[in-house]
Amino acid sequence: MTSLTQLARARLIKLRWLSVGGMFAAAVLSPHVLGTGEVMHRLLAFTAVVASVSLAQPLLGLLDRGDRLSPFSPLLQLGFDLAAWAVYIYLSGGATNPLISIFLPLVAIGASVLGRVQAWGLGIAAILAYSFLWRFHVPLPVPDAERAAHLHLAGMWLVFAVSALVVVWFIRQMRQAVRERDAALAEAREKAIRNDWLVAMGGLAAGAAHQLSTPLGTLGLLVDEWLDESALPAALHDDLALMQRQVAVCKQALTQLTERAGQPRGGDGMPVGQWLQGCLLAWQALNPAAATDVAISPRLDGVGLPIDVSLERALANLLDNARHAGATRIDIRAERHGGELRVDIDDDGPGIAPAALADLAAGRPAASNGGMGIGLLLTRAALERLGGRLALQRLPGRGTRASLLLPLAPSSGETT
Repeated sequence: MTSLTQLARARLIKLRWLSVGGMFAAAVLSPHVLGTGEVMHRLLAFTAVVASVSLAQPLLGLLDRGDRLSPFSPLLQLGFDLAAWAVYIYLSGGATNPLISIFLPLVAIGASVLGRVQAWGLGIAAILAYSFLWRFHVPLPVPDAERAAHLHLAGMWLVFAVSALVVVWFIRQMRQAVRERDAALAEAREKAIRNDWLVAMGGLAAGAAHQLSTPLGTLGLLVDEWLDESALPAALHDDLALMQRQVAVCKQALTQLTERAGQPRGGDGMPVGQWLQGCLLAWQALNPAAATDVAISPRLDGVGLPIDVSLERALANLLDNARHAGATRIDIRAERHGGELRVDIDDDGPGIAPAALADLAAGRPAASNGGMGIGLLLTRAALERLGGRLALQRLPGRGTRASLLLPLAPSSGETT
């Protein structure tokens, strides 16, 4: 992100060239305004000096160390502009020249971009320059006093109009830069808070896995002993076998959680189709009663996806949300969409309510909508951390579509 100091420097350079243009225009018009070309040559010569210094700024930038007194510091930029205008006005009538009002926008701009001490210093320097030019200057050759008064008033109006436009333009530009910086800082702060929250949730999950391991082991032993009982009624055998498989799945999930807790994102990609099939089979093993229809595009066989446990949990959360929302059927379609993986999960549930959709867009759990709570926010956070995004929409008539989009990594077998 570009710093405000760099933005101020860029705008001050534009302001410098605006000053050069104003000096040149005033010098060229002086014979027509004053009726004599006596001052034009010296004003053009000095304007050329100021323009040469401005052209030399890229060379001075090589010496820029970024400190407060570097050649590109806002203080020295504004100080040079103030000194340049002071000399220009000295050569063209001093305090009687209406261009002397150009000191005021320079002071106003300095007050908006400089620190307190520097801004006060620039203001005092402008007052001293004005005071000096009141006493010492090269007089303008205007013999007609009435014409001189008329020109002075017209010049004052022109300088005021130009100064007002310049001050409004500069301050609006800086305010826009401040808003953009604040928005970027707020986004970074929100991401940091969300990441801290995810770390805390991960710690809770790890603690829960540790606490559940012993009860699951006990349940597994009890089920095994009951299945070994010869007096077990045949009607209970199938139920206990199902319980045994479910306990094994739970133990496997806890084992994976323990082994992969804190594991960084894998650098090697695995085929997307293989990854999706594995995730869906694991979810269906935990939800055998769920009716699903899966369609994975063959185009995904040639691309890879970095392994990340949070991504697997994100996909499982979307499927869980669809089932908890009251869906009787879940359609899953995966395809390659440009350089992204797109997974659409459609359900025939009651559909997400508009109020719940607004809550989720604002980053709040949609407690009023079944299946759209904390899990969905965790899913969105995990996808955003991996460079992806989550989109939700109501389907025509009935149901909700959750779209998972994630950047794909080329696999070793993909041709470019």
